[in-house]
Amino acid sequence: MPRRRRQVVAPRLPDEAGGPEKRRAILHAAVRVFARKGYHGCRIADVARQAGVAYGLVYHYFRSKEELLESVFAEQWAIFIQAIHAIREGPGSAAEHLAAVCRFGMDVFRTAPDAVRVLILEVPRTPDGLRAGGTRRTFEAALRLIADEVRRGQEAGELRRGVDPLVAAAAILGSLELNLTAMVVGILAQPAAAEEDLERITRQVVEVALGGVLPRGRGGTAG
Repeated sequence: MPRRRRQVVAPRLPDEAGGPEKRRAILHAAVRVFARKGYHGCRIADVARQAGVAYGLVYHYFRSKEELLESVFAEQWAIFIQAIHAIREGPGSAAEHLAAVCRFGMDVFRTAPDAVRVLILEVPRTPDGLRAGGTRRTFEAALRLIADEVRRGQEAGELRRGVDPLVAAAAILGSLELNLTAMVVGILAQPAAAEEDLERITRQVVEVALGGVLPRGRGGTAG
């Protein structure tokens, strides 16, 4: 009589392994590890250890280290886009909204320097980092939201006409990014710098970023 084959059942993850909290904890751990070791210098095991979870649980949520990094980008850009929406829905002129967007970006450096470091330093080092996928789409969404705000300001007579809104939006984000880069590498300031120094830098970043769209003679008045 032939022997019965024993059924092999794939192991199930424990119930506490599921849920968005674990995924979020892994993402936050990845930010800290990527900021400390760099994307290419760390391993999934480092992220698991930082998050306090089993090695295999990271692969339960993310198929690869590349997908984990892209998810970090997507989460941080989603936060930025939510902030842009909130600012646009609030009171104030278009120039004040654009200034608030710049201020938000600078404030993130104060409160979450690791996240800014990863966004600034790891995107350029990642193959096709902004060429395709969710990161590209999210970046484009942020760019177009800012361009829409520039267009609104132009139509209301608050901002200079004749400047392509998309070019203006790219220039504003570009100015913000390069100043944040200078802060990340320690040329301008560190997150622990005196509050008045960070405020002075933030004010000047806003003035420079919006200088190309404000009417002549109104530089530095957007807040």
